[in-house]
Amino acid sequence: MNVLAVIAHPDDEILGCGATLRRLADEGHQVYTCVLAAAADARHNRPELERLQACAAEAERILGVRDSLKYEFRNIQLNVVPHLELVKAVEAAVLRFRPEWIFTHHPADLNVDHRVCADVALVAAMLPQRLSHDLPPTLVRRVYLFEVLSSTDWAPPLGEGFRPNAFFDVKATFAAKVRALEAFEGAMKPFPHSRSLENVRHLAHLRGGQAGLEMAEAFCLVREVNA
Repeated sequence: MNVLAVIAHPDDEILGCGATLRRLADEGHQVYTCVLAAAADARHNRPELERLQACAAEAERILGVRDSLKYEFRNIQLNVVPHLELVKAVEAAVLRFRPEWIFTHHPADLNVDHRVCADVALVAAMLPQRLSHDLPPTLVRRVYLFEVLSSTDWAPPLGEGFRPNAFFDVKATFAAKVRALEAFEGAMKPFPHSRSLENVRHLAHLRGGQAGLEMAEAFCLVREVNA
């Protein structure tokens, strides 16, 4: 099947579902990404654009991403882009990659780009049912929302937070997630920062323990179609 990760920034998919994407690629599925703010121009200590693109490409190779649709919307400014423009951008990825599964951000997140990305991805996931295309109406069978350290865990305690109900065993592919993060210069912070390699590992053990596994990535499964 085809799997699409819709993300706000390069490296979000590594943190949120990188080991799961590698597992799915190893199982023979086709993995794709759609990146809305690919230049990440507001990021502190971001490498020069050419180097950032090289880091992203290497990380995608490590995770088994076959292709990626990238946009240059401004970092930390997705909230001022017209909603319809962003929805159409993600819909273009749905039309191009025809995903059966979609992974994207959870809306309970401190980062405004993550919140907006979640919103537009959920709308775009309904494209096969909303419009008359050559897509079967049951094309998108599952939608998973992921967490991002130093973003989802920093969200204020308002409304429904990240409460996972789906877990993927990633013991065999967690090392690939770490390699992808290490390939992404400037992405990680020293321990005990939330976005440190140590805490990425701690989170995998915590989520694994919640499901009776050694290591896991956790998600909120918000759409499931069994046709």
